[in-house]
Amino acid sequence: MSIIETPVHLRHLTLKNRVIRSAVHSFLPDDAGRMTEAEYAMYETLARGGIGTLITGHCCVDPRGRANRNQVNIYDDTFAAQFTRATAIAHAAGATFIPQISHAGPRAIDQDDLADVVARPLKKGRHARALTIEEIHAIEQKFIAAAVRLQRAGCDGVQLHAAHSYLLSRFLDPTFNQRTDDYGGSVEGRFRIVREIIEGIHAACGEDFPVLVKINLDTKDEDHDGYHDAMVTMLRAFHQLGVELVELSGVDFINQPRDATLYYLAEGERLKAAVPEQAMSLVGGVRSLTDMERVLGAGFELVSLGRALIAEPEFLGKALAGGEGSICISCCRCFVLPEMHKGYRCVWQWKAARAKAHAEKAATQQA
Repeated sequence: MSIIETPVHLRHLTLKNRVIRSAVHSFLPDDAGRMTEAEYAMYETLARGGIGTLITGHCCVDPRGRANRNQVNIYDDTFAAQFTRATAIAHAAGATFIPQISHAGPRAIDQDDLADVVARPLKKGRHARALTIEEIHAIEQKFIAAAVRLQRAGCDGVQLHAAHSYLLSRFLDPTFNQRTDDYGGSVEGRFRIVREIIEGIHAACGEDFPVLVKINLDTKDEDHDGYHDAMVTMLRAFHQLGVELVELSGVDFINQPRDATLYYLAEGERLKAAVPEQAMSLVGGVRSLTDMERVLGAGFELVSLGRALIAEPEFLGKALAGGEGSICISCCRCFVLPEMHKGYRCVWQWKAARAKAHAEKAATQQA
């Protein structure tokens, strides 16, 4: 038996194994922000394929912070029932179900009035103004309200999306945050919005409702050593706040070489060694059973898979059966293919479907 198959006990969660399906946008929800039958089927396939913990793609907590038209919403009570059904599907296969909640900040769609941590020019000639203190407090309440809805829907916890240049990550990272008030400056100031959201969720949902966080372990800011020290401070704060699990990702996973693996293991191992008391997982370039075991061997409680499960939803079973590594080649077509061929996320799946269709057409013509 591989170590990845063993259960793990966190603060308030017992997970059947050590593998997480990391949050990736599925492109499957409808334009109204609701899960489709294809979305439910995806979760069922992942859970039956042995993944112990399913984290959803980012779910919108505020209509002014929606990142995609086909993004699941949770900014209103009317969106809660879909999470009850998805949780039941995961539980039926023994999996834990945790929605990721997010605000797109200046990356929001369909907004003329864009707001960021500080005022700055954006792409395509657009401009973002700085969020006011009152708006920051209102956004915090949006996250807290979303967590309450998800707890009532029966979900096993929530994950705050504080990575990949969405709003919360922009507060944490000095690349984006040059505020001079209580929500900027020192690491404690940059961390304040995340701290207040976590404290608010615990106050509203109880200390035993699991709160997870996804965060970048690196930065594009030139002071990488300073960011490492800031990460240590934030990880210690997460532990003090009772965060169930911190999932470490990075800012540049899209730009990694196609043959690269375990992009963030070296820095992740440094951080885990510095704050061993905080439960953590690592995502980024995990492509084989050996990769998964290396992450756990570095001290992480769990390991997270993203694009490997887009390419092969049943990849875990294949890996445990002694199969080769993932067919994923980090081409990143999964970020554009669904816009061209709805229902397909991986180019290998699309090519296989196209080949099957051509073969069936040829067989029909010969008949």
